[in-house]
Amino acid sequence: MAPLSHEEFFTSLTDLLSKTSQKSRGSVYLTQKPLAGTDSSARPSILIRATDGNTNAPNPKKNKVEKQKKSDSKVKLSTVVAPEDLEGFYTRYAEVCKGGMTGLKKRDRKKGKAKAKGGAKTKA
Repeated sequence: MAPLSHEEFFTSLTDLLSKTSQKSRGSVYLTQKPLAGTDSSARPSILIRATDGNTNAPNPKKNKVEKQKKSDSKVKLSTVVAPEDLEGFYTRYAEVCKGGMTGLKKRDRKKGKAKAKGGAKTKA
C-alpha cells in the first residue's frame, strides 16, 4: 500500500478516530519510526502509521454464530514525512489526535486494582 499524502492521511485519520469513538469499543494504534533506506542525511524521513484494532485472524473463543458474521477489514493508513516538514506535520497531527480523543471515557482504575490484589472488595 502506497503512503498517503499528508492531507489524505489527516482526513482518513479524522474519520478513523470519529468512527472508533462512536463505537462502544475500539482501538486506534498510532506508530512512528525512522524510514529505513533513505539517504544518509543527519535526519531521516519518518514513517507514520495508524491502524484500527480489527484483524482478519479468527478468534477461537468466539462461537460459530459470530464466526459467520463478516468482520470489517483492518484499516491501515501511512504517510512519510520529510525532515524539513516535521514541525508543521506534528502540529497538525497533534490537533487531529486531540480532536479525536474528545469522545473517550475515563478509565475506571478501581476495578483493575481490585483484581490485581486478588479479588473484588466490597464497599462498606
